[in-house]
Amino acid sequence: MTENTTGKSTNELLMRVLQVESPELFDGSDDQPVRVVGYDYLPFCEAVCETCGDDPEMLTIAFETKNGERYSQYYDYFGLPNILEALGKWDKQYGMDNEIGRC
Repeated sequence: MTENTTGKSTNELLMRVLQVESPELFDGSDDQPVRVVGYDYLPFCEAVCETCGDDPEMLTIAFETKNGERYSQYYDYFGLPNILEALGKWDKQYGMDNEIGRC
């Protein structure tokens, strides 16, 4: 797990991914995420033999809750295109307009 070595902006973006992909976590309870503390990405790995299965692309986001506990949320088959799609959904949902080159 890449923990506390990522920049603040990366953790903020991953918090947005959590909000879009796992809205049930944001229920106002003490278990609600308040900040991302790390992540781990595992790329797709093709099976080495016919009886083994492929390992999917996977993203794990570690977060700290309101009550100070740490948990992780796992997303199978989740790569960069999925992250970008989640960030686009977050922008639309929360009224953000992030067009590149816009003055």
